Amino acid sequence: MGIKPVKVERDENGWWVHPDLPKWDEGTCQNEIAAWFEKNRVTYFIDHFESSATEEQSNRWFEEGNCDCSDWQPTCDEDNSFLLSIHDTEYGPIGIFAVPIVA
Repeated sequence: MGIKPVKVERDENGWWVHPDLPKWDEGTCQNEIAAWFEKNRVTYFIDHFESSATEEQSNRWFEEGNCDCSDWQPTCDEDNSFLLSIHDTEYGPIGIFAVPIVA
């Protein structure tokens, strides 16, 4: 039994994390992360804000320093994918999607 989609309720700045996603940090080894994805029978897709945001959204974020990405809607075109997280990185917001592994 792997991770399943849940209702996404973003906070006032647009952030959200799936309640069943582990709390990884910079010290988490890649083997641990890979094992979690394998155990949950999913791979992942990352939508980068800097690549998919509108010019207006990008200017607000990168030029004006506005840390609200609530109007950005990250997407994934993979069948049956679902959102795992919308969070900030040193390069700007990202949306991480789970993509079920089809046997």
